[in-house]
Amino acid sequence: MGTPSLAAELGLLRSRRIAQNQEHIVGRRQLAAAGVPRWLVRRETRVGRWQRTGRQTLALHNGPLSVESRRWIAALELGPRAALAGVTARQHDGIAHLDDETIHVIVPQGARRPKLVGVTRHESRRWREEDVETAGIRRTRPAVSAVMAALWANTERQATFFLILPVQQGLCTPAQLAEALERVRRHRFRKALWQAVADIVDGARSIGELDVGRALARRGLPAPSRQVKRQRPDGTVYLDLAWEDYGLSMEIDGAQHDLPWMRLTDTVRDLETLAEGKHVLRIPLLAWRLDEGRVLDAVEAVFRSKGWLPTAA
Repeated sequence: MGTPSLAAELGLLRSRRIAQNQEHIVGRRQLAAAGVPRWLVRRETRVGRWQRTGRQTLALHNGPLSVESRRWIAALELGPRAALAGVTARQHDGIAHLDDETIHVIVPQGARRPKLVGVTRHESRRWREEDVETAGIRRTRPAVSAVMAALWANTERQATFFLILPVQQGLCTPAQLAEALERVRRHRFRKALWQAVADIVDGARSIGELDVGRALARRGLPAPSRQVKRQRPDGTVYLDLAWEDYGLSMEIDGAQHDLPWMRLTDTVRDLETLAEGKHVLRIPLLAWRLDEGRVLDAVEAVFRSKGWLPTAA
């Protein structure tokens, strides 16, 4: 058994090809299917060329394990129907602004699998095989992942953020979010999530825009159109909120708008909008957070100057 046979050598070659697409992590079933005999697995592990990473997986190297490697380990260790889910699935696909270090995996209800350090298992009958992307590592599709992340969030606000993010980054549509949320019959955030989806369908693409839009509605101000498309010399732009009847639009500016190149872009676009006979109300999100009431009073004064009057109670 000291020298691998030709068949074993071919099995090693196949296993290395599998490992190249899996962050150098391979399942024992995959090794067996590739034609790698058990004695060869034991030898490669004993001499330190490979390392055991779980009961069902090995790393075909002896170095440290990357985050991506740990995700492969979790998916392979927890069974053939397991899949990365929620925040983890979107992190794997490169979505920005997510920093949860826990690996979230969905498994069928009642699945008996070992507990893994740093991995949270979520058992459910709610999700189906067609909800899973099977190219590469098994992971739930964007809309399903967003709803899962929202259900597992700590607060309603965090849950809303998880719903908005994939739509904002073009990974799914509001309709796909609504279809995934339809399957959730009972949850403490269910009402808030449906309200968030309604706002997203209406055009909200950020937490700031959603917050401001809801506050304007509570104040009784006219309902805006969202994400209104405009053609500009430098291409197509989308206004956060617009009131065509009043010749007004509103932009909700996060911290990124303080960057010099963004200030230049905003200034030019505001002037182009003014040239069309419309005025831009530019609301820095920081100012909104500091004193929402004062900002709302000022916005209401602008509408009154345009002829708007509150509806009598």
